[in-house]
Amino acid sequence: MGKLGGILIFSFWLASMSWLFIHDVLPGWTALDAPNLKVNDWIKNEGRETQAGIFDATGRIGTVWSTYIIDEATAQREDFVAIERFPKGLAPIFVMVDSSFTDEGLLDEFSLEMVAIEAHLDLHGERFHSDFSFQLEVGSMDRTFRIPLTEAGMISDAFQPFNQLSDLEVGQSWRMQVFNPVAAITGVGRRFLPMVVSVTGRESIPTPDGDKLCFVVESSGAKAWVDGRGVVHRQEISLPVGGQMWLTPESFDPYARENALDGFLTLRREVR
Repeated sequence: MGKLGGILIFSFWLASMSWLFIHDVLPGWTALDAPNLKVNDWIKNEGRETQAGIFDATGRIGTVWSTYIIDEATAQREDFVAIERFPKGLAPIFVMVDSSFTDEGLLDEFSLEMVAIEAHLDLHGERFHSDFSFQLEVGSMDRTFRIPLTEAGMISDAFQPFNQLSDLEVGQSWRMQVFNPVAAITGVGRRFLPMVVSVTGRESIPTPDGDKLCFVVESSGAKAWVDGRGVVHRQEISLPVGGQMWLTPESFDPYARENALDGFLTLRREVR
């Protein structure tokens, strides 16, 4: 019985270690290039202007608007986040992100500005041969630093880690960096969150247009459901400040965006 018990314990340990290796270690070893931005028919015809509501357990806390500007050689995406309710007395929070992509769909420049009550932050990054070079300004602090391209992969902000993701396959994985502006302001949590992202399977989820079969994209602290066109139908995020939140697409409201933009510009003038 003792020998059988030892065999069972070893078998259980081996199975546990195999699961840990497959789910936590192997994706980091096999992580490839992040998906490039593909200016597909969905973006050209439907997705130039998108909107998603941001929710937590208490209800709606904000909105994110994304706008694509496309020409023959490059694409630019502007993401504007307005948070109406947030802990720590920071709300309202506004985040403006400009991302420029090369004709190959690679992120070329990344600029982020955040304003909150008595707080202002600017981050600018540019792609070079082997790394992204960043300059961060928070109040009187001004710092420059670099992140190797092998670790950067994809760069986004913490309120919307995933935008349009094309050509996904189950088993695919990549590295990305998520900038958390709230952490930079409050000092709670890490400013940059390095993540290994994996496409773990496919799952059907309900949407306003009916059930959609989606790829499930997962990492520590974030999860998204993306259809075959690259459209993100839902994503969940967890932040050190703010906790669990999720984003769901909704109809683009230009008037709501203009009102939020007025609030952003007003608060910016007050904190600068």
